[in-house]
Amino acid sequence: MMRFSERIYKQILVALTLVFSMALTSRASIHEGGDAAKGEQLFKANCASCHKITNEVVAAPGLAGVSDRWAGKDALLVKWVQNPQAAAATGDAYIKGLVATNVPLFGWMAGQAVTEADIKDIMTYIKTPPASAAGAGAAPTNECQTLEELKADAEKNEEHDGFIWFIIIGVILAIIGVSAANINRSLKNAINEREGLPVEPEVGYWITAKSWMWKNRVFVAVISLFLFCYVGVVGYSALMNIGVYEGYTPTQDVWFSHSIHVCQNEIDCQYCHSSAANSKHAGIPSVNVCMNCHKGIKEGKITGTSQINKIYAAIGFDPAKGTYIEGAEQKPLVWNKVHNLPDHVYFNHSQHVTVGKIDCKQCHGPVDKYTVGHQATIDEINAQDPAAVPGLIKLTKPTLTMGWCLECHNKSQVDLTSSAYYEEMHKRFETSEVGLRTIRDIMEDGEVTVREMGGWECGKCHY
Repeated sequence: MMRFSERIYKQILVALTLVFSMALTSRASIHEGGDAAKGEQLFKANCASCHKITNEVVAAPGLAGVSDRWAGKDALLVKWVQNPQAAAATGDAYIKGLVATNVPLFGWMAGQAVTEADIKDIMTYIKTPPASAAGAGAAPTNECQTLEELKADAEKNEEHDGFIWFIIIGVILAIIGVSAANINRSLKNAINEREGLPVEPEVGYWITAKSWMWKNRVFVAVISLFLFCYVGVVGYSALMNIGVYEGYTPTQDVWFSHSIHVCQNEIDCQYCHSSAANSKHAGIPSVNVCMNCHKGIKEGKITGTSQINKIYAAIGFDPAKGTYIEGAEQKPLVWNKVHNLPDHVYFNHSQHVTVGKIDCKQCHGPVDKYTVGHQATIDEINAQDPAAVPGLIKLTKPTLTMGWCLECHNKSQVDLTSSAYYEEMHKRFETSEVGLRTIRDIMEDGEVTVREMGGWECGKCHY
């Protein structure tokens, strides 16, 4: 009986040990087992503005080898990412060392609104990044602008319209012509007076011009016809281009390079333009957003400290001490607007970014190649690599015009399973004969475009 009981106890003990070990192994390390592709997206949206996955220091230390440094501290790592001050309050020796070493140089890391599952995906990506991201941050790739190109853009003066120079040259030539005519008449009268010949009477320029045109009336008629046609064509073109500002590149009080931030440092567009996915407007980042990185980055490769100091002056920050100046008057940076729609036009960023899932480059062009803000031309948008801009639609009308929007709505296809809104609309259509007929008409070619879903209705954009 005792032997039977001992055998039972041993079996129970083995079973409990097996269950316990399975429970331990089922909870995989936070540094592996996640979705690396999703982690890459999360990293670019939340971390890439300050960290690199290499050892390179940008606005904070690089994350190469982070799994080894945080081994066995999964719960603390989650707390550190979500709330650094709370993690530091635990008194952990490693975290105390991080704070002592990095906070004086870079300031406190802002707590990130990510879940434990998100952190797992991010750590998996950092530990096993895709081949395309393995060298991220090591050096600018050939696709990014070189240091020399960026410097040339920074030093380039604002270009002037060639038509203005044409007018200036024309005025100068007219003044020269009038002066030459006066000199010629004076010389003739001086010769006539010396030789005793009658002096030519003073004749107005208009009478002289009429006399010349009558003598050369055929030539004048041909030139007049040409000028009439030319002015008509140019005038019509000018009228049609009112409100069209393709290529508009205003200067800014603070020189800012999109190429450095987006291409070289791989900062996601929505890190700075955070309301693009949730609001009508994409938004302009506040100085606080700039300071998330520039607490640590105090000198740029192109402009040195001259431009970054303008950020510090706006928010009241002492770069030498690395602290905010108490009582300093804070003021927002003033940016010249690049894109502007008429007041009678309604446009919602979130509707296109979140529901339509349109890539920023579809409308804004190769932002990663720009320095200062720039309104892309249709040629710049169409010249992009479709592999780099998923779903790129090549259009023909000038950007930010009504024709451009209508053409895009006519070519953009809608995935009826991509949104609960479209699924609900489809269900409602199926409940009536008119709705079923509408579905048959729309799906006749097997595709559903924004136009067929009401994207050409006047009230969608004008209300």
